[in-house]
Amino acid sequence: MTVQFATIATIILASRAFTSSERASSSLGETKTGTQVTPERFNSPSAIYQHDLEKDDRQVAEWYNTLSGSYEELYGEEQSRKYETVLGFLGNRHFRVLIDLGCGTGTFLEKASEMYDYAIGIDLSAKMLRIARKRKTANTDYVLASSSSLPLKNSSSDCIVSISTAKAGSNLSGFIADLKRISREDSLLAFTLFQQPGLPNPESLPKPARSTTISDRETLYFLRLASCLE
Repeated sequence: MTVQFATIATIILASRAFTSSERASSSLGETKTGTQVTPERFNSPSAIYQHDLEKDDRQVAEWYNTLSGSYEELYGEEQSRKYETVLGFLGNRHFRVLIDLGCGTGTFLEKASEMYDYAIGIDLSAKMLRIARKRKTANTDYVLASSSSLPLKNSSSDCIVSISTAKAGSNLSGFIADLKRISREDSLLAFTLFQQPGLPNPESLPKPARSTTISDRETLYFLRLASCLE
């Protein structure tokens, strides 16, 4: 039996508009924008693809683009503690396709690189993704897109990680629905929600869920989606 390994082409939604997509060639170091090819000698093994952002997302992206140069210094230690908690939960599992929503500078994907055959990091900050790409994490590509409109095919992943991206609120049900859509049966999901401490789990959150408080305003949830998928 021939095993087909996942690639960006097998996971990205072809029907979505990629009007300014970027592709990094490991051999030529080229950036392709539309039908034009512009040489860029970074020799990166990873790619960045771009998906159009909504107005609100562009404003958030501008903030993170400005912050990108000092992000690791300001938040690196805090985020690393969260990543270690997630890695501890995932244990020695291995995944065909792992998706990191809000991947930032790519630290988690670098730490988890031995746990997956292929991964996609998604973030709305182009400058964050450029930093992530410089890590040269193997078998990993990047997509500039919003977590509120994931340009990924149905049932394309078996592990989704999303740290410090989602908020508890009216948009949570849509966020969860999109995660279900791109998940294979029996997928694992690890994500955090910004919410007031002491509140019960949001009603739109699938059950059962294991949770732990990781900061005074952020809760980490672990789910296995087998019992949640309809």
